[in-house]
Amino acid sequence: MAYLAARDLPRLAEHDLEGWAEKPSRPPIATRIDCLDQLLRAFRDIADRDDIHQAAHRLASVQEWIRSEAARAADDPIFVDLRLL
Repeated sequence: MAYLAARDLPRLAEHDLEGWAEKPSRPPIATRIDCLDQLLRAFRDIADRDDIHQAAHRLASVQEWIRSEAARAADDPIFVDLRLL
């Protein structure tokens, strides 16, 4: 655990991060192209050390899209034979 000193009293660093993980108000990813675009933008944010929090939000959106697509694929009868047991 990381600690921060404030007035010589230890305090958990996690308390300073509360609320940072709130999702920005943006529409969910709708298409595969939008997903790839967000993924590339997240990589650029990380590579340029531009904004790691923005990259985290982008990657969370990509993860949500992947989960929703996986759920849709699981409901598709074409993929019945490909399901894991």
